[in-house]
Amino acid sequence: MSNPEINEPKKARPSFFRRMLSAITHNWGWKLGCLIFAIALWSGLIMQDGTLLRSKVFTDVTISVLNEETMMRNGYIVVSGLDTNELSGVRLRADVPQRVYDTVQASNFNARVDLSRVRGTGRQTLQVLTTSTSTYGTVTDLSVSAIEVEVEEYVTRSRIPVRIAATGKLPDGLYAAAATADPIYVEIAGPKSLVDNVARCVVPYDMSELAYYVGTERTAMPFRLEDRQENEIPQDHISVSPLNSGIQIDTITVEQTIYELISLPVDVDSLFTGEPADGYRLVSVDVDPSQVRVAFSETSDAADIVSLHAASPASIDGLTESQAFTVSLLRPTDAKYMSVSSVTVTAEIRSEDELRRAPTPSPESDDHQADGEAAPEEPAVTPTPELSPAPTAEAAE
Repeated sequence: MSNPEINEPKKARPSFFRRMLSAITHNWGWKLGCLIFAIALWSGLIMQDGTLLRSKVFTDVTISVLNEETMMRNGYIVVSGLDTNELSGVRLRADVPQRVYDTVQASNFNARVDLSRVRGTGRQTLQVLTTSTSTYGTVTDLSVSAIEVEVEEYVTRSRIPVRIAATGKLPDGLYAAAATADPIYVEIAGPKSLVDNVARCVVPYDMSELAYYVGTERTAMPFRLEDRQENEIPQDHISVSPLNSGIQIDTITVEQTIYELISLPVDVDSLFTGEPADGYRLVSVDVDPSQVRVAFSETSDAADIVSLHAASPASIDGLTESQAFTVSLLRPTDAKYMSVSSVTVTAEIRSEDELRRAPTPSPESDDHQADGEAAPEEPAVTPTPELSPAPTAEAAE
C-alpha cells in the first residue's frame, strides 16, 4: 500500500525577489508612515544634542593687529606688511557646536597677529593666532596662517621747528601781520630711516584764500615734513605731536591778524628846521611819498591822527642851494605797520636875485588862454610853508 504523503507533489517555494516585493507591498501605507515617523524622531533627537559639531565657513574675515604700542615701546615699528589688503578677505573654517551654529560670528574666533612678539628689525614672520573655545568651537582651517612684515628701529626726535610757507596776497587796502604757528616746535616719532632726515615741519599758507575781514584769524592747516634740501618726506609711518604732549596731530594752527590800511599825509611843516642863508629863500618842498599807508590796532583811535610828523627834522639853516634829505618819520604809538619809515624831501632854495629875474607870463600865453588853448604847463611848485618848530617824540605821544 502506497503512502499518500510520499506521492503528493511538492509546492515550489517563492523566489527571494517575490518575497521582498510582497514584504514591501503588503501594508505599504503603514510601513511608509513608520519610516517617516522614524526619521522625524531621529531628527528630533539629533537637534536636542547641542554638543554635536558642525562645520561652518566664514568668508571676508579681517585679521586684527594687537599690541602695536607695546612693540613701539620695545623700539620697533612695522613699515610694510600690515596693509588692509593683506589683512582682509581671509577665509576661516571652524567646527562649532550645533546649539550656536546660527549665532556664532567670525569675531568669536579672534583672528589676530600679536606685534609684541616682534624681537628684531628686518623681515619678520608673524603667525596668525585664533581663539578656540568649548562654547564656539575650534578653528580647523585658515586661508592665511602667517604674515610677513618689514620691521625698522623706532626712534623719537624733539624740537623740530615749524615754518610757515606763506604765499598769495591780500586785497589792496588790507595789511596782514606776520603769521605765527602753534605749536612752533613739534616732536616726531617713526622709522629711523625717515625720522633722521627730517629738518623741519612746513605749513603751506595761502593768504589769498583767507576770509577777508579785519581782525585775528586762526586756521588749522595741514603740514608736510621736509629734509635739509626741502624734499618732502613721507609721513605714513611718522607721528607728529606738540612737545611733551603725546597727542598726535595732523594740522598746525596758524594765527594772523588783518588790519585796514589808511593813507595819511606827511606834515611838511615838521620836516625842516632853520632858515636858508641871507638873500636866499625856500621856494618849494617836494615830499616822496607824500602819503603813507598806515595800519592801526583795533583799539587805536586812528581818527585823531590826521598826519605824520618827522622824527628828526632836516636842517636847512644857512643853505644857498637846493638839497635833498632823507627824513625819518615818527611812528604813531598804535601803528602796526607803515608803508615807509622815512621820506625823501627835496628843498628848492633860490636866491632873491634869481627870483627877481624870473620871467613873467607873456601876453601870448594870455592869448592862448583867451582862444581856448591850454597854456604851456609849468612845473608845479609847492608854496613855501611857514616853518614852525617840529614836534618832538614826547609831544607826538
